[in-house]
Amino acid sequence: MSDLSLSGGIRLPEPSRGNRKTQVGSTQHFTGGIVFGEGHGVRHGLESHLEANCAMVLAYRPNTKEIIEQVRFEWFDEFGEFHNHFIDLVVVRQDRTVTGYPVRPMNRVSQKYLIELARIKAQAISQGVLDDFRLLTEEDVCPVELFNARLFHSVRRPDCFGDPVAQNVLRSMKGVVRMGDLVEQTRMEGMGFRALVRLIRSGHLKTLGYERISHDAMVFKAKEV
Repeated sequence: MSDLSLSGGIRLPEPSRGNRKTQVGSTQHFTGGIVFGEGHGVRHGLESHLEANCAMVLAYRPNTKEIIEQVRFEWFDEFGEFHNHFIDLVVVRQDRTVTGYPVRPMNRVSQKYLIELARIKAQAISQGVLDDFRLLTEEDVCPVELFNARLFHSVRRPDCFGDPVAQNVLRSMKGVVRMGDLVEQTRMEGMGFRALVRLIRSGHLKTLGYERISHDAMVFKAKEV
């Protein structure tokens, strides 16, 4: 899909849907933005490298429909005093269930923080705001899943030349085949590899094992195009 609008200008991503703007250009820690979604996508502001990794992994899970960052939830403490908590990442899944994810490094997870999260979780679920609420730390980021998510993100745009060729290769495919051999069949080298990765992302191809997607990965046809 083109980034050019009908008027001839550049079509920018939709603005963030979060309830709080992330800091830009902080000298104290990592901040940045990333675009997820089909077409020109939606911008997401991120406030740490860990948050960026978690967002990448969550965004490219097959059951993720939408991801929103910095969602405000008002909760009350044991004294009845109300507070705002901004949930770092909220994922809406294909089955319409909604899960909130606070993101924090393990060295900053205290008992007091866990008690606070438990109270927020109970209130958010009881009010029907969330179906689940789960803390994410660096220990929850699988290197294999992160590698593949980054790869999916890098090839997210369709290719009117490579994609039809890769689809033709898929149609004639039988059994379990090495990714590199499929790339050779496309005769398009890097363009063919990227098109085949998109077929993995769409569920038409699957890897035989849980591994990083590469030329050496063994894949099979999961469904027809």
